[in-house]
Amino acid sequence: MTDGVSHSLNVRDKADFLHRLMVELAGNAYMSLEGDLSSCRLTDDLVATRDETTILKRNTLAPKQDFVVLRLTPETVAPIFKQVMAAGLKRAIIHVQIERSGVLELGAYDHFHHECVVTGPGISLALLDELENTNVLRGFKVAASGND
Repeated sequence: MTDGVSHSLNVRDKADFLHRLMVELAGNAYMSLEGDLSSCRLTDDLVATRDETTILKRNTLAPKQDFVVLRLTPETVAPIFKQVMAAGLKRAIIHVQIERSGVLELGAYDHFHHECVVTGPGISLALLDELENTNVLRGFKVAASGND
């Protein structure tokens, strides 16, 4: 019964939250960043494409933002996260998405706005409880599946 179930989150600590989900989802995964990526130094071995994929789409049509899809593996978490922090989650990076095994597992839009962060079925309630208990999240709720 977890197909299509997601959670809506209110993120307190964007950096810790993103890093934890990157670690959790790394492996057969891709991560997209959208915004002003001019201060990111992303090496070719990290970049899968600079175009949208079937799952990872641009979310700002105008003005057109920088967009990149990165390979998310246990080995690439640290170098990607370093560049995300260099650019900044407050202003430069507007939207972050992570797809694993063909499923969108993280959608963090509009600078992690509290009404615009969702996780997919691969993120456990136990992990979300842990993140809430350590003050990384202010709270979360199970969201409707959208199959109505």
